[in-house]
Amino acid sequence: MDRRTFISVSALLPFFSLRKLLGNGNLGFQNENHLDKMTKDVNKILDIHPSLDYRIISKEGSKMSDGFKVPALADGMGSFKVDDKIVLVRNHELDLKNGTKRSAFYNMEVQVKELGNMHYDNNAIGGTTNIVLDKSSKNVIKEYLSLSGTHDNCSGGVTPWGTWLTCEENIRKKKGNTIPHGYVFEVDPKKQSLNNPVPLKNMGRFYHEAVAFDKFQNAYLTEDRSDGLIYKFVPKKLNSLNKGELFALKIKSKKDSRNWSNQSIEINKRYSTAWVKIEDVDPDDDTMRYEGLMKGATPFSRPEGIISDKDSLYICCTSGGPLKRGQIWKINPINKNESYIELWYEIQDKISLNMPDNIVVAPWGDLIVCEDNSKINRLWGITTQGKPYLIAQNSYSGAEFAGVCFSPFDNTLFVNLQQRGITLAIDGNWDKVII
Repeated sequence: MDRRTFISVSALLPFFSLRKLLGNGNLGFQNENHLDKMTKDVNKILDIHPSLDYRIISKEGSKMSDGFKVPALADGMGSFKVDDKIVLVRNHELDLKNGTKRSAFYNMEVQVKELGNMHYDNNAIGGTTNIVLDKSSKNVIKEYLSLSGTHDNCSGGVTPWGTWLTCEENIRKKKGNTIPHGYVFEVDPKKQSLNNPVPLKNMGRFYHEAVAFDKFQNAYLTEDRSDGLIYKFVPKKLNSLNKGELFALKIKSKKDSRNWSNQSIEINKRYSTAWVKIEDVDPDDDTMRYEGLMKGATPFSRPEGIISDKDSLYICCTSGGPLKRGQIWKINPINKNESYIELWYEIQDKISLNMPDNIVVAPWGDLIVCEDNSKINRLWGITTQGKPYLIAQNSYSGAEFAGVCFSPFDNTLFVNLQQRGITLAIDGNWDKVII
């Protein structure tokens, strides 16, 4: 079944209607008339393609089913089928600088008293929340805190066995009796209460962004630094991340991937890779990548969103390329140990995508990409041929799009407006959106 046939036969659910810039480094600028095709939102939340509608399903500060508040700064998010319901597991990129009043709690004393040992660190206010939705109406059935006391939970990824990995994008230096951070934690969407906060230390301590798996159950992890690395965690056992080895990616023929000063990496050219072993996976400071670089690992410019698709993985490097507007890489594992990599997409104009971050594969095969920049942020689709199309635009708040994912039952898209603390559901006639 081709993608358009899929879309036409997929269930399209009724939503109440609320209701610039197209280009591409691979194929060139598209028709500028698309600038005017977004429906302006009278509610000043989201301008959206006229064939689509949105609605708010969750908002910062609202009371959840467990009595706590919906925390702020919604970021990465995964979508799961649990019986006949949808469960969204949502990250919150919070630290004490944001203030406890934007957390699930009104103050730290409440947090400690209410949660006890199920709260990882009494001086941290990040974590995850779960949203349980009716699969047809998308109405919220239940909403609750599912991980607590972690730090700057940025993005993450879905495991092959149906859990969510939430990643801390801050290490918080080890000192005295301070509880360390910079780890990956696992959240079970089936659990209707708090998950035990156990750091998966063998997956490395660094500025984590996201995780995705290949068909061999190797986990690929991204590091949001300007000289960040792409890591591969090879578990000792299937369906378990407790033990394993960590490696960093090396492009054999290139010392740098970023294409800042010259076009050293060609678009759509395959490059052989090697994987260098990381020995100190739990360093005291933000130094793990330095071990990899000393061993020849290739630096990337802010590796962030990563998603698996059939036999490949796509990775957004948010500030790569000659204009520092972003790159999308594609890794193809050959077997458990070997792979090749290609620069699949690079933004080379000042009109199209600007700093791609979170990413997901749509049910019809296209990539859906969130922008994270200091200007106007947009939500894009990119066809398998590398042609972009605009889905929505935040013209009002400056908030980045994050946590993009699809319903496991149909083509409803869920996404967060991070700084506004809003989770949206988007639906409509996708066939008219796609180029």
